[in-house]
Amino acid sequence: MDPLSDVLSLLEPKSYFVGGFEAGGEWSVYFGEYDGIKCYAVTSGGCWLIHEGVPKPLPLEQGDCVLLPHGLPFRVASDPALPSEDWRRVFPGSGTGSLARLNDGGEVTVLGGHFQLAGPQAHILLGMLPPVVHLQSESDREALRWAIDRMRQELAEARPGNFLIVQQLVYMILIQALRLHLDEGRGVGWLFALSDKQVGTAITAIHHEPARRWTVETLALAVGMSRSGFAARFRTLVGDGPIEYLTRWRMLLAGRSLVRGESVGAIARSLGYESESAFSTAFKRVTGDTPRDHVRAAKS
Repeated sequence: MDPLSDVLSLLEPKSYFVGGFEAGGEWSVYFGEYDGIKCYAVTSGGCWLIHEGVPKPLPLEQGDCVLLPHGLPFRVASDPALPSEDWRRVFPGSGTGSLARLNDGGEVTVLGGHFQLAGPQAHILLGMLPPVVHLQSESDREALRWAIDRMRQELAEARPGNFLIVQQLVYMILIQALRLHLDEGRGVGWLFALSDKQVGTAITAIHHEPARRWTVETLALAVGMSRSGFAARFRTLVGDGPIEYLTRWRMLLAGRSLVRGESVGAIARSLGYESESAFSTAFKRVTGDTPRDHVRAAKS
């Protein structure tokens, strides 16, 4: 798999809610704090997003998509100046996989999903994203259009099996939105570094062979750069050095294997460590927990 697929698989995103609403007239809906990441697309009409992490209200038009990764409260409204009501009062009894109505609908439709990410490693994906990822260019809309249109059709028809289809469609929208944000190339971290030819190739190599005894020299050679030039470029784009990134990725893989019940010895060997003690020392240094403490915390 590629590095983005690796990380998303490691975090095991689970859709907590998929669905949407149609609104008309004057309205303002408040959504409180949450865990995970929310993804919304405006499929018809337009509205405003008022978010605690952004100084000014954002206008959302038909075809726009937003990712909200930090769990901060926000409002969606026909007018930013309107007082808001809690979404649970506005949409009483609306279940996942449904399309709710507000003021008889007819003017704006918003579809989306709420994903919870397994484990404390979620920060490796969410921590480097801005409070709001707003995708609004025509090329962005075109890339997302098929999945969004299909999701709207499934929610409107409510045919057998539509929940599973909608769940997969909104997951597709989430991944595509992350890819589009990555293509913009703004930011520091492994996600943005993937778009760089040399550093992205090095990250891919690390993910493909995490047990290999990589050094800065061998990684630089693999991407056709000098050792010093590669090390400096990697740290500038990723925020960590190549070996720090390698070690952290190994420990993320180890954390998943520990929770799945694999032995410390087997995990150490699979990640290139010569002894359990060397692996355990590295795990504690990176995560702050011993392997045993990690398993205990996961079970609790």
